[in-house]
Amino acid sequence: MSCSDPNTSKIYKLDVGGDMIGLAGVEHAFLEVMKLGLTGDEVAKKLLEIVGRRNFIPESAERQYKYALYLAYRNYISDPATGKKAMEFEQQPAC
Repeated sequence: MSCSDPNTSKIYKLDVGGDMIGLAGVEHAFLEVMKLGLTGDEVAKKLLEIVGRRNFIPESAERQYKYALYLAYRNYISDPATGKKAMEFEQQPAC
């Protein structure tokens, strides 16, 4: 992919345990979970699974990542435009 490719993954910044962490594929994970119609802890587990396919998530921090992803998901489904802004997405790779 070139730097100008519109299909380039976006990096989303989430507050994970007080640290801003950049993760790829977050919005894709949100859309997938929405299609599945999951609720509660099922949502958090599935988000972690999907995002974990494209990002390294330390086993010791899985709980914090699940919580951060779940909170971001709740913001996203309440208002997708505002939810995206809250995650401060950026294009990747930086050229």
